Amino acid sequence: MPTSTRPLLLVALCIALGAAAAAPAPPRWPSALAALAGILLALAWSAPPRAAGAAVCAASLGIGAAAGMVEHLAYDRMPLTTLAYELEGAGPVEVRGVARRDAVPGDARLVLLLDVDMVTVAGRPRQARGRARIEVGGGAARPEITDGDAVSVWTDLRPPRAAGSPGAIDPAAQAFRAGVHAFGYSKSARLVSRRGRARVGWLRDAAARARQWARARILAVVPPGTEQALVRAMVLGDRAGLDEETAEAFRIAGTYHVLALSGAQVALIAALLTALARRAIGHPAVSGLMVAGALAFYAQLVGGDVPIVRATVMAVVLLAGRALALDADGANLLGLAAVVLEVHRPSAVGDVGFQLSFAATLGLIVFTRPLLARAPVLPLGLHLALAGSLAAQAPLVPLLAMHFHRVAPAALLLNLLAVPLSAGVLLAGAAAVAASALSHGAGAIAGTVAWVLAHALLASGEVVRRFPVLDDRMPDPSASAVALYACGLIVLAARPGRPAVLLTLAGLVAVMAGRGPVADGRLHVTILDVGQGDSIVVRSPRGRAWVVDAGPAFGNLDMGEAVVAPYLWSMGLRRLEGVVITHPHPDHGGGVPFLLRALDVGETWEGVAPRGDTAYAALDRALRESGVGRRAVRRGFRADWDGVEVEVLAPSGGPPPWKTRNDDSLVLVLRYGDVSLLLAGDVERAAEARLIAAEAFALKVPHHGSRSSSTPGLVAAVRPAVAIVSAGYRNRFGHPHPEVVARYQQSGATLLRTDRDGSVTLSTDGRRVWVATYRDDREVRHR
Repeated sequence: MPTSTRPLLLVALCIALGAAAAAPAPPRWPSALAALAGILLALAWSAPPRAAGAAVCAASLGIGAAAGMVEHLAYDRMPLTTLAYELEGAGPVEVRGVARRDAVPGDARLVLLLDVDMVTVAGRPRQARGRARIEVGGGAARPEITDGDAVSVWTDLRPPRAAGSPGAIDPAAQAFRAGVHAFGYSKSARLVSRRGRARVGWLRDAAARARQWARARILAVVPPGTEQALVRAMVLGDRAGLDEETAEAFRIAGTYHVLALSGAQVALIAALLTALARRAIGHPAVSGLMVAGALAFYAQLVGGDVPIVRATVMAVVLLAGRALALDADGANLLGLAAVVLEVHRPSAVGDVGFQLSFAATLGLIVFTRPLLARAPVLPLGLHLALAGSLAAQAPLVPLLAMHFHRVAPAALLLNLLAVPLSAGVLLAGAAAVAASALSHGAGAIAGTVAWVLAHALLASGEVVRRFPVLDDRMPDPSASAVALYACGLIVLAARPGRPAVLLTLAGLVAVMAGRGPVADGRLHVTILDVGQGDSIVVRSPRGRAWVVDAGPAFGNLDMGEAVVAPYLWSMGLRRLEGVVITHPHPDHGGGVPFLLRALDVGETWEGVAPRGDTAYAALDRALRESGVGRRAVRRGFRADWDGVEVEVLAPSGGPPPWKTRNDDSLVLVLRYGDVSLLLAGDVERAAEARLIAAEAFALKVPHHGSRSSSTPGLVAAVRPAVAIVSAGYRNRFGHPHPEVVARYQQSGATLLRTDRDGSVTLSTDGRRVWVATYRDDREVRHR
């Protein structure tokens, strides 16, 4: 794949690297970089080939960095960004703006994406341009909001907040890429008002009305259920009706891409429109112009996600080239599409969809022909489908491992079913919409066909659930493994042969193996930032790991999946020697079921089992289904974790309660050399009075720093040098309580808080202790 014949690929790569490296900078910097890039391009015009190539690459890096800096400056200058910080915690305000996407009443939850014009604070209107994402709760009837509607909503506002734990999804980075300047929560749909249509331009307005009409047709002629939601996703790019369980089944199967409209659908639509236009018009220039216009409208209709825009740009350029009787190289077209997107929205290079879309398309362009040249001919053209599936999947392996910690090997075969079925759902769904305009009966027939195909597509995604071995989760791959695999692919593209195949396979094995855990002879205890809950990761001097609690799981948010497991994978871990559940309240044990599914767990420790607690019943069921060994522990139980002495200090036993109580929490003390750490669960006054606690260097503050715990007696007995509170940012309980904060400060302890400092890691060799906080990336030696 020589870059001399496909220069736009190299240009796109350099712009992407520059954009990825961009950070907030003084306003003059982008202009200076752009000027420097212009000088380099001018010099490249008359320079020798090699020097010209280097100058173009350097200029492309500068252009990417300048574009990224401009995007940062524009984002930070939006008035809503400043106002969100000002209004955080101030209560509801009235927000007025224009809906940026549809919000349909039948969806699982109502989420408004508004381009805000004005915010009314205490009766005083304030101009506040920017974009807000507002979630609407409550059970009241929900209004149907369409892209382009003028909307008013009473909501609180808060700025996007960066992740507080390594490896966790970063909401602030996601908000930046989406252009969202503030988040909000409105308690009821009664606080949302539609105020007519805004002026949004004819194209956007026409697309919104067409989408609203088409959605109503689908609801009318396609039988209800998950299949109907799938038809909506295929035809309109509207995935809001799909539940998380369905989406996860497709992720496991490696066919999640079919749930999002992508280049394959655009190519199918473009081919159909081109054939129709040539029959009806004949003239290539006129037909090409009409098809390009139709594709632009289609991209607007289905939401304009990265794969759609990429494929539309490529299709339009290809149509223009054919109209002018020019040849177009696929890789160059892909490079051009990437350049357009990167310059328009540089932050897109950090988007998973952007990376997967371009990598899969590049794989199809580069590897399909070499694979077909060496593949045996199979019946029904299966060799074509297999070659295409392997070509698209090969570049995705490191991306899937890095972002999703799985590579979905079953995708190679399941895509042979999923891709044609998704095309069938798209065509049958579109036919149902069109036919229903003429006859409800004809639309219902086509809708039934679409439902049947959608049902088959759902069944293809469920197959892998029966074979859990096909969903092996893995730690982050090392940089050297990714580099080795990338080198193998490059050599395979340039000079196919046995050495290239062996190099690629070696890289694949290295990526699949993942990064190994570090065994540095120190004990590392990390109190993760899991919001209003607890999760503590203990890594032994030999690099093995135990988890004490796994954070909360409420509704769609599971901190075991969002924070704890990603942290473990970022540390190179795929096995836990044990999981300790201090007590089965959802803010401590909610994330445990995910860890049992996603990692190899040796055993679990549990305290008192309540007799009539629904949260415990769900946890108990997950534990029994996992088949993991279970151990009930009480005061006096001891264990050795690779040289770390672990002792259970509470509870002492007794009859099981009806409901889970905070005072039934397991309390552990970890001792390594001369250093002790006390993990106090959620115990309160009564349990603290019964606790026989000795002095310890560090204390995980009980019950998130509530007023009902951390009594003067406990603080005096433990005399911690460092006390860590695990609590949610601006939580509704007011944790940690000001009296408790003052008590620890008066005792001389350094008080750290996950809501403020992010995850806190204590590392010790048995004598010395280092304490690191994630948000300020600071490590301090305490002794």
